[in-house]
Amino acid sequence: MGIWNRRGRAIGAAIFALSISPALATVVWQLNPNNQNQPANSTTESYTVSGRTITATGYDNHSGIGTATELYFKNVGPINGAFETGLGVNNTADHELQAGSSTSNPFDFIQLNLTSIVQAGAANGKVMVTSVQSGEAFTIFGSNTAGTLGTQLGGTFGSSSDSTFVNLPNFGQYDYYSIAAADGDVIIKTVSADFPAVPEMNALFPITALMAAIAAAELIRRRRLAQS
Repeated sequence: MGIWNRRGRAIGAAIFALSISPALATVVWQLNPNNQNQPANSTTESYTVSGRTITATGYDNHSGIGTATELYFKNVGPINGAFETGLGVNNTADHELQAGSSTSNPFDFIQLNLTSIVQAGAANGKVMVTSVQSGEAFTIFGSNTAGTLGTQLGGTFGSSSDSTFVNLPNFGQYDYYSIAAADGDVIIKTVSADFPAVPEMNALFPITALMAAIAAAELIRRRRLAQS
């Protein structure tokens, strides 16, 4: 019986290792996927990638309470050798999010509704903001109420964070994350998050076949013992 117990334990260990695999699949949402340069004709845009949907809504800010405003798909350049491509708002001169009277009171903001992906177990949420030139900066806010700017998360992100993924602080604790300009003006380019990867069936076939073979061999062994 010892050999069968050892094989059984080996199979169990293999299945357990597969079940706790930390493999993650990263989903990326481009907020101006068609590289347009025109009004969005809407205050809200939804983006679906790999069956996962997020929504962006533009707001004018009134002391932390937003009034919906039209979004703008921006794609201009090259500026300083790079294109400025992303999502802004239509009611500002450069169609970008504008800084306000203070870091905590921006002129406007774009709020990302991440409710569905948070509920689906998303982790490691990140955002990429572009057009963050020298002397400019952006901030991130968290809220569980649509249209409310909410709580500022962390400090400000300057030009060193231009076109670079930064973590959405306290990801999973909020349904809504808002991006606003702290100095100058900026646009949002990309959002990303990680999801637990689903093992492909062909990865399970070898283990399934091994289990079936050992079960068949054990059945034959027991029949022979019964007949002896």
